[in-house]
Amino acid sequence: MATTANPGAMAQVRRWVFANIVSSWFLLAPLLAAYAPRRLFQTYFNLFLRRHARRVLATVDPYLSLDISEKPAAAAGFAYSRYESAAKRDTTFDEVKAYLSGACSQDARELHAEGDGLVISIHDGQDVADEFRGVTFWWSSVAVEDQMLEQGGGHGGIQNGGGGRRRCQRLTFHQRHRRLVIDEYLPHVRRRGREILFRNRRRRLYTNNKIDSYSINNEAWSYVDFDHPTTFETLAMDPAKKKEIMDDLDAFRKNQDFYRRTGKPWKRGYLLYGPPGTSKSTMIAAMANHLNYDIYDVELTMVSNNNDLRKLLIQTTGKSIIVIEDIDCSLDLTGDRAAKKKKKKKTEEEERMALYYPDERSKVTLSGLLNFIDGLWSACGGERIVVFTTNHVGTLDPALIRRGRMDMHIEMSYCGFEAFKTLAKNYLGIDSPHRLFAEVEEQLREVDVTPADVAECLMTAKRAGYGEDSRLEYLIEELKKKKAEAAAAAEAKTGSDEDDSEDSEE
Repeated sequence: MATTANPGAMAQVRRWVFANIVSSWFLLAPLLAAYAPRRLFQTYFNLFLRRHARRVLATVDPYLSLDISEKPAAAAGFAYSRYESAAKRDTTFDEVKAYLSGACSQDARELHAEGDGLVISIHDGQDVADEFRGVTFWWSSVAVEDQMLEQGGGHGGIQNGGGGRRRCQRLTFHQRHRRLVIDEYLPHVRRRGREILFRNRRRRLYTNNKIDSYSINNEAWSYVDFDHPTTFETLAMDPAKKKEIMDDLDAFRKNQDFYRRTGKPWKRGYLLYGPPGTSKSTMIAAMANHLNYDIYDVELTMVSNNNDLRKLLIQTTGKSIIVIEDIDCSLDLTGDRAAKKKKKKKTEEEERMALYYPDERSKVTLSGLLNFIDGLWSACGGERIVVFTTNHVGTLDPALIRRGRMDMHIEMSYCGFEAFKTLAKNYLGIDSPHRLFAEVEEQLREVDVTPADVAECLMTAKRAGYGEDSRLEYLIEELKKKKAEAAAAAEAKTGSDEDDSEDSEE
């Protein structure tokens, strides 16, 4: 006959066991906490419990956060290079702040404006929402503790002035959008931020400094703000030629994928040649304003050698125009290299003087300049335009101006009638045909005069207080004078040649 245990007795046993376990835990827990190694519990938690804890927390709070920290200017980078003293500063924080400027100006209640383009940002503790591909993301500005800065860590123990706190832009998003954020959203934010920073920046005109080989922190470039008023609309040139140049510039700017696909560096060369006064420098300013690029004006006589020329190149930025004006006058880069005379051997006296008085002239060679334009180092940075100007294109070495280095050759010629109409509009305000235009056109066909000369004639007539018709009449008279002077000079030259010919016969 089977016996059945008393249910009440079993319940009492279970309560007694549970009570003893609980009381034992409360008794042993302080002892374990006091005597057991703390690292043992951390190791056990990391190995066995952390993953499960994360899963539990994810069900309670499925949102993730990503901080983009502001980099202190002094601690932006410490990677030393033989060509650059420090690595370029990380601009991710600035790009995110610029991207959020539009959302901040609409939604945030406490704003902060800074920079030349008035980038609007939010104060700490504020947040704004942004939508991308139908998904809403939240951004907030926070200040976080930075233990490295608090302890004076990093290179040389750098301390920031914020007491070990660093500003961050914090992105909050649902965990199911993790791949969207990493693969698409963040690249989109940085790309749009760079475009805004580029659009809002102050454009600059750079010139190169003398580079000291023994100085680490020597600045290769100095600059001023670039605010030249010339545009292609005000440039005195044939409209068809202007349109061809503008179309070429636009095609260059928009074809990054084409250059990468064809294996070519993203750069293009322009050779501007013609007599003095034909607006070559003005053309460069118009190109910079059309593209919204900076200008780097290279003075080759200030460059000691090819190595310094390379340093100048790698310290330029993208979206810029590198200019070498009057290249035929800067260095000995003309003529046939094979026909150049061999250097005379120095005497002992000359060698002794060279030790005490080193030659300060530039030692940049044609080979170094060719590598500057078209060598391996020319591919660094990208989106650059190289412009050479010269008054005597025939004297330059063909290797310097061949296609592929100077891709487009632009002749800046004497003033034609179409260029004159632009000058008449700029200086006289005449935007429609005038009764004297036909005579001006006839004179311009018969005499070579630069746009600079025509502009000076119009300015002189304006300063004299002449009316519209009188100014054009004054210009016509000046053109007739130049025509007569040119005829007299040609006649004198013909007579001189005849005399020389008679002397040679005798």
